[in-house]
Amino acid sequence: MPKNVKLSAGFVLVILCFIGAAISILPPPDGVNAKAFPMFGVFVSVIIGILLQPYPILVITLFGFFLCLVFGLISPKEGFACFGQNVIWLIAFASIAAKAFVKTNLGKRLACFFIQKTGHSSLTLAYGLTLSELALSPMIPSNTARASCVSIPLTVSISESLGSNIKNRTEDVVGRFLSLCSLHANQLSCAIFLTAMASNPMVQKFMADLGVCISWIEWFIIASVPGFICIFLMPWILYKLSPPKLKCIENADEIASTQLIAMPAMSKSEWTTMLVFLGMLICWIFGDMIGISTSVVALGGLCVLLATNVLDVDDIVGAKDIWNIFLWLSILNVMASKLTEYGIIQHYSAILRNNLSGIEWPIAFFVISFTYYFARYLIPGNVLHACAMFPSFAQLLIECGVPAKMGCMMLSCMTAFCGFVTPYASSPCPLFFNTGYIEQRLWWKIGFVTTVIYLIIWMVCGGLWWKILGLW
Repeated sequence: MPKNVKLSAGFVLVILCFIGAAISILPPPDGVNAKAFPMFGVFVSVIIGILLQPYPILVITLFGFFLCLVFGLISPKEGFACFGQNVIWLIAFASIAAKAFVKTNLGKRLACFFIQKTGHSSLTLAYGLTLSELALSPMIPSNTARASCVSIPLTVSISESLGSNIKNRTEDVVGRFLSLCSLHANQLSCAIFLTAMASNPMVQKFMADLGVCISWIEWFIIASVPGFICIFLMPWILYKLSPPKLKCIENADEIASTQLIAMPAMSKSEWTTMLVFLGMLICWIFGDMIGISTSVVALGGLCVLLATNVLDVDDIVGAKDIWNIFLWLSILNVMASKLTEYGIIQHYSAILRNNLSGIEWPIAFFVISFTYYFARYLIPGNVLHACAMFPSFAQLLIECGVPAKMGCMMLSCMTAFCGFVTPYASSPCPLFFNTGYIEQRLWWKIGFVTTVIYLIIWMVCGGLWWKILGLW
C-alpha cells in the first residue's frame, strides 16, 4: 500500500467487525461453550483495534463491551459488576494517591537525594537514578507516572546540565546512557513489587482465578533475588552496550544539591505524604496477616491525604487518565475472564499441551516463557499484554506440569521486565523515546540483548532461588 494512503477510522472499524463476525460463526469444539467463539471474536477485534487505534482505547473497549451485552455474551449484571472489582479500585485509589508525590515535590526531592549521594561518575549516577526508581516503585503504582513526573524530567535535566543535549546532537555524551538506565530501572522495578504498576494486581487476580494466590510479601520474596540481581547488573550492562563519552562527572552531585537547595524546606504536606505511603506500604506487606485488603489500604491512604488537604477533590475529578484506564481495564478484565469461563482458553491450551506432550516440564517452561516474551513485539502495553496473553499461557504452563506458583510468577515478572523491548512496548516507552536521547535502531538492539540477559538471569538465578523456596 502506498505510504500516502491512510485508512479511515470508519473503514478500520468495518474491518474489525468483519474479523469479529468471521470468528464468531466458527463452530465450537466439543466441550466448549457456544458463546466461546463469539466472545473470542469480540475480544480479538478489540485487541486488534487497540493495536491499530482507529479510535481511542476507551472507545474501542466500550464498543466491544456493548456488543457483548447486546448479544448476551456477558449478562448486564456480570458486565456492570466488573467496575466494582477490588483490583481495579486498588489501581485507581493508589494512582490518585500517588499524585501527592508530584504535587508536593516529594518524588523529585527523593530522586535528587539519591543522585546527590551517588553522582561521582556516569556509572554511579546511573545507580543513583536506579535506586531512586527502586525506592519510589512500591509506593507509586504507575510506572508511567514515575517516568513522566520524576525519572524523565530529572534525567533530562541532569543530562543537559552535563552538556548532553539532543539539540546539539550530543546525546551520546551521557544522556543516552542515563535515559536507558532510567527506562530499564522503571520496568525492572515493576517485576519486584506487586504495587509498582497497574498490570501487576491484574495478573495477581488472573493467578487467583487459576488457584494460585500470591500476597504482596510473597510476590516480593519470590521476585527479590533475580530482580535485584538484574537491577544491580543493569547499569553496568548498559554501560558496556552503550558507553557514555563522559565517564567521570565532577559536578553531578552539585547539580542535584543545587536543585535540593532551590527547593523549600520539607513542607507539612511532604511529611504527611511520606508517612501516609510508608503506612500504606507496611499495610500492603502485612495486609494478609491483619486481614486488610490492598484496595482498602489504598482507599485509606487516599482519605488521609484528602483529610489533610494534601490532595483535594479536583485531584480526584481531574484524574482523567486514571479514570480512563479504570474503565477500559475493567472491560478487558471481564472479557478475559469470560474466555476462561467459556472454556476456549482451556481448549487451545489442551491442544498446545498435547503438542508438547512427552517434553519435560523445564523445556516446556523455557519454550512457553520465550513465546510469551516474543509476543511483546506485537502487543503494546503491559496491561494489554497481560489481559491478552497471561490467562492462557499460565494455564498452559500448569497443564504442562510446570509448578503453578513458579510458572505464574515467571510470566508475571516477564510482563514487567520485558516492557522495554520496543518504543511502544509499554506506556513509559513513548515518553522516553520522545525525549530524543535513544534512537530507534539502538532501542531495538539493546531491548533484545538486555531482555535475553534478564531472561537468563531469571531462569537460572531465579530457578535456583525458587528451588530454595520450595516452589519446585
